[in-house]
Amino acid sequence: MTADHPDNLNEMLSVIADAMADGTPLSVLGCASKSDWGYAIADARPVSVDRWAGIIDYQPDELILTVRAGTPMTEINETLADENQMLGFEPPDPSVLFAKTDLSNKGSIGGVLATNSSGSRRLTAGAARDFLLGFEAASGRGERFRSGGKVVKNVTGYDLSKLICGSFGTLAIMDELTLKTLPRPEASKSVLIPVADLATAVRHIAAILATPHEPSAAAILPSDIAALAGLDTGLDYGQMLAVICFEGFAISVNDRVNAVLSLYPDGDSIDDAASQTLWQAIGNTALLADAAGDIWKLSCAPSAAPLVINALPDDWPLRYYADWAGGLLWLDVPAGDVTGTILRQALADHGGGFAQLIRDSGNTRSLVPPFQPLSSPQMALHKRIKAAFDPKGILNPGRMHHAI
Repeated sequence: MTADHPDNLNEMLSVIADAMADGTPLSVLGCASKSDWGYAIADARPVSVDRWAGIIDYQPDELILTVRAGTPMTEINETLADENQMLGFEPPDPSVLFAKTDLSNKGSIGGVLATNSSGSRRLTAGAARDFLLGFEAASGRGERFRSGGKVVKNVTGYDLSKLICGSFGTLAIMDELTLKTLPRPEASKSVLIPVADLATAVRHIAAILATPHEPSAAAILPSDIAALAGLDTGLDYGQMLAVICFEGFAISVNDRVNAVLSLYPDGDSIDDAASQTLWQAIGNTALLADAAGDIWKLSCAPSAAPLVINALPDDWPLRYYADWAGGLLWLDVPAGDVTGTILRQALADHGGGFAQLIRDSGNTRSLVPPFQPLSSPQMALHKRIKAAFDPKGILNPGRMHHAI
């Protein structure tokens, strides 16, 4: 089916009105860089916001950026870099995992916010939704609305950004997004601490986070993944590497790195260029880009990560690493519905969490829910919210969960 390409929200409202009239669901797309996430939407009319591109207002001194939802991330990153600024939640680049032939498709800002995509710095800086100050949108009711404002002090009333971000376009279609930006750090260094196992790495990172040294990110790489990242650590098979990032003014970064290394004399550090390259690979899941199996993302309490990994079958050809101090596990696991059941059971047995199928190597997402299934109370709440914003189920129905 040929996609519609409305030029603005008013034209989108017309498309929504037509869809409501004939009962045809809409499949909303930006750059389609994340189209493999979630369920495919059956018999839907595609509608693209790719014409909603461009920077509306940028005030570097105020750390405020207003852009249209279809603006490519490449344009935003280049604009911010010219002013030595960045998006603090460090949105991942999905092209590494999904764009086999075209590595230029790094997605749109609307897609980043619709999926609440956040990188390694989320551990300390917050998620994508925390940087969205305001937006305009069209709901599935065919109504235009605005939420928030262009400065933090003017953001009053219901904070709909927390609700709309991460809803995968099932509640509303956003445009004119106002984001808070941050200065780019003057320097970056990473401390590398070899440890015996995942549990030890989690404990060391928790201890460092409790110090006044203010790391900005922390990850844990098994020996095979560390070698894949090009780190010559001398680790034995089964050992781990705790990686802790420090950013800021150069003199401060050096002092903090030296203070941490004094506590861990077996550790080492890597400087700015190598550190940034490593964290890009970690945040973009590039370390598993060659995976033969399915790629899953698991969120859990950092202290539960070792228990979850130990609960997985010994005969699995498992590769994994952890971000967010152990709270985010990226796994390369065998394809199939049994895998999803085992992963979710391991989470349920050790404090709960969220398991999402990110990249499907076969037909797994037709066999197992790609998003963590909802409990009955959660499902009822999601249905009520969906009904409030999109009573006829026009916008991306079933993208995240069946019947929503």
